Amino acid sequence: MSRHFAMLVPSWQARSAVPAEAGEEESRLRADLASRVLSGPGLWTDWLDDLDRRGLIEELLADGVIDQAVAAAPHGHQLDRALNAKSTVLCVLAGCLFPGEGYDGILRIAFGLPGLGLKPGTKVPAGPGLSKARVLSGEQVMRRAFELDAARTDVELGIGATWHEMETTSFDGTTAELFSNDVLADAFGVPAGGPKPKVRIVAHVRTGSRRWIGAAIGGYHDGENALAGELASTLRPGMLNLADRGFFSMDRWIRFSATGAHLCWRVKNGARSVPFKMLKTLPDGSELVILHESDGMLSRRRRDTGDRTAPRLAGTVARLVQFTVVTRTRSGRTKSSVIRVLTTLLDHAAFSTAGIAALYAERWQAEEATYTITITPSNLPQWDESLGS
Repeated sequence: MSRHFAMLVPSWQARSAVPAEAGEEESRLRADLASRVLSGPGLWTDWLDDLDRRGLIEELLADGVIDQAVAAAPHGHQLDRALNAKSTVLCVLAGCLFPGEGYDGILRIAFGLPGLGLKPGTKVPAGPGLSKARVLSGEQVMRRAFELDAARTDVELGIGATWHEMETTSFDGTTAELFSNDVLADAFGVPAGGPKPKVRIVAHVRTGSRRWIGAAIGGYHDGENALAGELASTLRPGMLNLADRGFFSMDRWIRFSATGAHLCWRVKNGARSVPFKMLKTLPDGSELVILHESDGMLSRRRRDTGDRTAPRLAGTVARLVQFTVVTRTRSGRTKSSVIRVLTTLLDHAAFSTAGIAALYAERWQAEEATYTITITPSNLPQWDESLGS
């Protein structure tokens, strides 16, 4: 490995040698190791040499994301001495990368990074200071950072990211546990019999790179469908979007396909779950159908929009692809499942049933992307104050 990629970091043996009773010293060493790793390639020697150097956190984001996001913070907070808007953003990102650390450990990690532009020897603030700084920043700063980085187009799509020259993406929902706090419980809701509040998230993810394109966040008792309805603006021409059963409604199907993106959405097998009339059976066994809005869908849409006189949506043509997946259980049993997928790809010759069946398996990449999400409030003692802001 060349000198350019060398880093001076404490050895694991040095960390292991710290006695158990020296918890504070061990925490300091752990934070020092983390900050040096996040400092990125190169010899990390002296603060005076590294004031303008960017660490890995900034390198992972698109150019200028943090500076542009910080512009959304109050002007006075941007000019604070230590926990200014920029260092607060880096602390939050470090907290996401190291969820097992408390606020004091996160501050040590972040303040060991290059590029903060702080005076050498600046004292690391105490944990409560980060809570106050996050309140000053407000949620708009981190939201802006996410939006800017999610919109970047300079990232390689990765293996399996395109299908017939369309970028494959997927919707998926998940929940994350928050810090046990009355304010958060009121804001987000607590599962029946559960000990802590939870937030519900629906993400729009690139299947190849598993990078998030957009996300809608609500309370635990909010439905995934309602949250998914907020993500139409994240679709665009050239995308092929996959979604699991349960996301379909006529309103979402029409709005989302109107973005120019193509859709391949699994639907439930029940006869009443997707009202349609079959128009034609195609040579590959798939069917051209005309979808219509059921009475139940119309009632829900009127209720959700508050427009009791909204007319029924016009019918629209789609293609219904059906295939069977056969699996074997651990006990040796054979199990088969019928999968039905609605798609806007009407040309059976260009987009075969077998091809769509193989493509739908890519939807599970969204499961992988949301499975690894970590909401750090449950591990950071003061996080409840800032999430409540």
